[in-house]
Amino acid sequence: MINKHLRIHGDNIIECERSLSLLSAAFRKVPKLIASSPVWMPQYLLGTMQVDLLAGHGRWGIDISDILSANGGILREYADSYISEVNDTTETILFALEYCSALPAGNNAWQRNGRALSSALVGIPYLYLAEIGGVELDENREVKAPRFPNPVVPFSYLMTSRRLSSFCMPIYTAHPSITEALFQKYSNVFGLNDCLQLIAAIVKGEDYSSVANILRQKALNMVKLLANDRQHEDTLRGEDWSHLLESEDSVRWLQNNTPNLIWAKKTATKVNVTPTFRRLFAEVLSYNCSTIGAKDLPICIIPQSKRSRFDLFLKRLYPPINITFDKSKPLAIVWITGFKPRGDDSRPDRGLTPLAKMMLGNDSQLLAIISGPAKPYTWLEFKESPEILANENGLWQSVLNLCNYVLIDSCTCNEKFFYQIELETSPNCEVISFQYTKPFVSFSEHDTDTIIHQLFSHKKHLNIFENLCNPPGGDWSGISYFANPSEEYRWTSLPRVSQVGGKRPDHVIQIREADNDVFLSIESKLKGKDLETNIGLNLKTYLNDLFESLPTAYRSKQKDWRLFTGTKMKLRPYSIISIGAYEYKNVEEMYLQMKRGQLDAIFAFEFGDPTTLHVLHKANEKKIEEILKQVQLSLNGLKIQVH
Repeated sequence: MINKHLRIHGDNIIECERSLSLLSAAFRKVPKLIASSPVWMPQYLLGTMQVDLLAGHGRWGIDISDILSANGGILREYADSYISEVNDTTETILFALEYCSALPAGNNAWQRNGRALSSALVGIPYLYLAEIGGVELDENREVKAPRFPNPVVPFSYLMTSRRLSSFCMPIYTAHPSITEALFQKYSNVFGLNDCLQLIAAIVKGEDYSSVANILRQKALNMVKLLANDRQHEDTLRGEDWSHLLESEDSVRWLQNNTPNLIWAKKTATKVNVTPTFRRLFAEVLSYNCSTIGAKDLPICIIPQSKRSRFDLFLKRLYPPINITFDKSKPLAIVWITGFKPRGDDSRPDRGLTPLAKMMLGNDSQLLAIISGPAKPYTWLEFKESPEILANENGLWQSVLNLCNYVLIDSCTCNEKFFYQIELETSPNCEVISFQYTKPFVSFSEHDTDTIIHQLFSHKKHLNIFENLCNPPGGDWSGISYFANPSEEYRWTSLPRVSQVGGKRPDHVIQIREADNDVFLSIESKLKGKDLETNIGLNLKTYLNDLFESLPTAYRSKQKDWRLFTGTKMKLRPYSIISIGAYEYKNVEEMYLQMKRGQLDAIFAFEFGDPTTLHVLHKANEKKIEEILKQVQLSLNGLKIQVH
């Protein structure tokens, strides 16, 4: 008897399954696939709970980003997954989960701050599972050093949780490539087991304040560890973090208690800027501005004693435009490059204004200064309608929904712009529910990836192992090699293209035979025409090149992941079968794409209920048929037709 119906709205099938695994661990129940569920929408039983996996946001008749925006969220962005509960005709969002297997350092560290703040504003608990201890690799995949986030970033979650009386928290786990020494150092602040208790309590509707406080303390302890381990004293230290967290006015506290922590950010050298911007940056740098807790972040607070000088300087520097500020509150500047040298959006920069807002709240006004070389049409769109631009672009949305003022001084814009904004960011205190609708899907590349994953994952009993699954929105966290069922090696920090020109696959499957391994290297797209010419050769080149290098991490059945410290690793003899996967059109196209892509096989999916997998392979690759016959037995909703 089903007594609870949950849905996981995920960025992709991997994020859905990660969330399912957390639910499974929280309730100590093994997920059992409901055999009658469609292969593109797997459904599981966890004891007496049904859990539906909806991979790919915004394509199931529900757009959670619109629902959050309507309830006070600032961004039309999604977390990696949302867990909701269905009751009769109503669906209620319980909590959001975010995952980060990439190195949480540099500007990547604050890339998710907007999602965190948006969730906190709408009152949805936001659990950010971040890995710590990952290592940076050089161009030869040699280990350089571990990388860590600036402590201000996890601390901003604590500030937001306190201000908004919400739960918005980083929860740290060990990165696969962590060293034993670092594991021991951070063991007391790892929070996975506490996170599982929290998840169980939220789903059951029980009070979780006690375990939430434990996780808050662990996050604060992590902040202090990160700060104290920095080579230079360029951030707050020790109990200063606790005092700032408890302060009633964060800006006043920072200005009064950090006289030696002067803002000293360097400008980016890769991006062209205007002479006026250089003068502006140098002027502000001379003010000895306060920081938000770290010297080298692109956010600073103008000293009250310099406000009049700053205003006068702006009027002289930009005489054609009228720049005025409300003097009733302090002014903080967020320096946003925003655009890469070729004019493309810099995705991490959309997290800068949320970071400033999470640290300073309403204790300060925010001025965003945007200097990057955006493509000229961006400025035309801004001039015509900033509101429409914000609705279409995540970077502009984060700026225009959180800043009081925007100043644009870019080398690709002939004009200078100053824009003042009336902000409305009051937090939502109501539970977010919406009308439950049975899912109807608009098929996409997500379904190709979901079915491939369903085919080959969790098949160790057949000596079939999933080494990589990288659907749209995946994090490229690594490719594994199973030396045997209980020994796994892993290459992390994967480049999209190898130095020898190989293309990273979307899926890698390993079939262990008696004396050798067979790897399926799969590129998945929605349409066959989207496959690259000669992709089959490039898929093989990538794996061959990767296997020439040493792995980054290793684990055995008896031990957790650790940094691989060996000097050699020998793979068994292996072969690679290259496969292109996409939505079925006709058999003629399958022959065309196999030849154009120099592929060994084609998987073409005719979506429906049931779904048909059309298979075409070279005469010498009969092995593919044998493999598919084995894995098909567990999927009632899939038919296979070999051409």
